[in-house]
Amino acid sequence: MTKRLAVLISCLAIGAVAAGCGSSDKSGGGGSSGGGGSDKSSGSSSGYGSGAASKSGGASTKVVMKDIQFKPMNVTIKKGQTVQWTNNDSVTHTVTKQGGPGPDFKSSNLNGGDTYKYKFATAGKFDYVCTIHPNQAGTVTVK
Repeated sequence: MTKRLAVLISCLAIGAVAAGCGSSDKSGGGGSSGGGGSDKSSGSSSGYGSGAASKSGGASTKVVMKDIQFKPMNVTIKKGQTVQWTNNDSVTHTVTKQGGPGPDFKSSNLNGGDTYKYKFATAGKFDYVCTIHPNQAGTVTVK
């Protein structure tokens, strides 16, 4: 019985490590064909919500990735504003559009401390997920 438990724990540990693995691709992702722009940079940020001004002069809304969740899961912004996602988790995440108007957006793999920004130039509801953790989902509503 003890040997089976040890094997089970070993398998679970290997699975947990594999789930957190990803490439260290640092290239920027996302579409910019008329609907918005993206930027992926490295750095740390804490907290979430809106408030910080972006360099483009518009407000920036912040979303963090923590405990394999987007926090907050749903944000509402004005057309022309930017959302900045920051990975405050110990595992790799992505931000990938699943539905909504305009061009697609997709980050590269975001390791702990990495950020991804996308400027929303089209009004509508945008659903997005982490492609590594498909149950990790969120929504951006642009008015």
